Amino acid sequence: MGEDKRSSRRHRRRYKVTVGPASWFTTDVSAGGFSGEVMRVLAAGAAVEGTIDVRGAEVVFAGDVAWAERGDWHLNLRGRMGVRFTRIGPEAVTLLVGASALRLSTR
Repeated sequence: MGEDKRSSRRHRRRYKVTVGPASWFTTDVSAGGFSGEVMRVLAAGAAVEGTIDVRGAEVVFAGDVAWAERGDWHLNLRGRMGVRFTRIGPEAVTLLVGASALRLSTR
């Protein structure tokens, strides 16, 4: 198994993400970003801006696609994608992952 390169702890959370007209759901979140299940993955390195719906509150973010794995629509398998935050407020991180995020740095 490969080395985990993540700089912050992941928390399993399922939130709705909206980027333009597309929507998908997170599988986990951290102070540094999130991964999600999508029908159409974006290319690694693509810039994204959007919102994450956290229990009725909209968290605005900007980020870059860190990695992407295509799904197979013939088999109804969703793709997966990781997004690294480039802009998000510290209060938003607390909302996303809980009080433990207060000691984590954000950009």
